[in-house]
Amino acid sequence: MPLLKPISGHTSCRGVYRYLIKDGRVLAADYLNLDVPDREEASFDWAAAMDDTRSRWRNDTPWGGRPCRTYKHYVLSPDPRDHVGLDALRELTVAWAREHFGDFEVAIVYHDDNAGRIPHAHVVVNNTNIVTGRRLQDPDPKELKHSLQRMAHERGSESALVRMSRMSANHGPHSSFAN
Repeated sequence: MPLLKPISGHTSCRGVYRYLIKDGRVLAADYLNLDVPDREEASFDWAAAMDDTRSRWRNDTPWGGRPCRTYKHYVLSPDPRDHVGLDALRELTVAWAREHFGDFEVAIVYHDDNAGRIPHAHVVVNNTNIVTGRRLQDPDPKELKHSLQRMAHERGSESALVRMSRMSANHGPHSSFAN
């Protein structure tokens, strides 16, 4: 099952944009609610678009004496044992992002820059709802993870609980499972 790591951003999207595109490591990208140029050769500066949206709605200022959260960055990492390819990862990630952030600008960047060359997704969600102008309220992290795991399971990924029970059946009881 995939893992999901949330990270809050409190600055312009420029830094996360530079990090995600550096060294030509982008395998692919998907966008929700962003006007992407029609020409493939045109580079798309989604960070500038997100920063502009926040500025227009005045959602880039501190609130209640606390720094403004300007975006959420989620890293979605499939379990290597599931052997998820880039196309399947893209379908899962876009479906998950639509389910939870359908009214927000979302940039999804895919990499395989880890030791096992396993594709993973970086999902950057702008803090401004493009319909209401309201700021993103922090979704329940457990619900986001459970939703992702449910969606992955529906697409054929095996759950960690199934793997643990198989290991227990094949190798006898483990101290963590003992009564």
